[in-house]
Amino acid sequence: MFAKPDGANGHTAIGGIIFDAEYLRDHFFPEMLETVMSRNLSEGQKAVMMVHPKSESYPLAASAGWDGGVPEVERNMDYVFPGLTLAIKTPGTTLEAIGQRFVRTSFMILGGLSLLLAGGLLLTYRNVSKEMALARLKSDFVSNVSHELRTPLSLIRLYAETLEMGRLNSQEKYQEYYCIIRKESERLSALINNILDFSRIEAGRKEYDFRDTDMRELVRNTLESYRYQIEQHGFTFEEKIDPVPPMRVDREAMARSIVNLVNNALKYSQDRKYIGVNLYRENGAVKLEVIDHGIGIPSQEQQKIFEKFYRVGDPLVHNTKGSGLGLSLVRHIVQAHGGEVIVDSAPGQGSKFTITLPVNAAAIASNAATA
Repeated sequence: MFAKPDGANGHTAIGGIIFDAEYLRDHFFPEMLETVMSRNLSEGQKAVMMVHPKSESYPLAASAGWDGGVPEVERNMDYVFPGLTLAIKTPGTTLEAIGQRFVRTSFMILGGLSLLLAGGLLLTYRNVSKEMALARLKSDFVSNVSHELRTPLSLIRLYAETLEMGRLNSQEKYQEYYCIIRKESERLSALINNILDFSRIEAGRKEYDFRDTDMRELVRNTLESYRYQIEQHGFTFEEKIDPVPPMRVDREAMARSIVNLVNNALKYSQDRKYIGVNLYRENGAVKLEVIDHGIGIPSQEQQKIFEKFYRVGDPLVHNTKGSGLGLSLVRHIVQAHGGEVIVDSAPGQGSKFTITLPVNAAAIASNAATA
């Protein structure tokens, strides 16, 4: 409503606009608000609007989704609708909604931090456990290697002192003692070579010298050099060497693999002292088997025995000294030749270790030598 003086006759003219409140509330404002939002909000944006009397906070009309609360933006509409205010806000900004969102966000953050903390603690525990286990294995390794070094050194010293004192009265005894000293020296060299090989492998400096090799000759010569020790331990020894094609291998490394497997059979056999070695060709591969009738290996331990320092958790095993490196070296050597080594065993039934080498190993050996 407005008033305007009439200067001609001194009267005052009064004019105004009468709005249909129900129409504005039920039709005009709702349609206007929805139209404005659809035209001015891009995809992904959210807002709700309402119109309320300037002196009141309750809405006269509101767009869909209005949930109360304090408007974020307000504009007077006196230029069109005197006494009315346009209010705009983001949906979900009532005190109750804000409180609920805060609680949800707090719980999500707390849950995330809890999971992160739990994961960190678990990872730390696992790392510490692994480090402690590795430290124990290394400690056992040092102890076992010290024992293994001491045994051949003690025998060499004993027989050397006997020879030095001239207490032998026959040439045969002299030859026997010389032979024992040589064999124990070879045993000592094999252990030292295992340790040196392990050190080179760990440092990534292990190299192999691949050459065309008669595998039958290699296996026979290796077993012959170890036959004395096998017989001295009272073992029945059998070998079956079939014709196989020439192979490109590192002779020294492959011989060490055979010695490690035979030595493993010697250590972990008790009453049934038997060692069998078979060499044959099967399905495009050359296979070498070392069989014993020893204490056997539980199925759950059979993959772990090829890990460095690992020893089976059996009292019978821990009563036998060993470095825990032999089988780990066997696996590394065989894999470098493009082959694999597996074990078939059961407690009390003995073990069979099988090395499988591809017949066409020339290309594989060439790649491994230059890796």
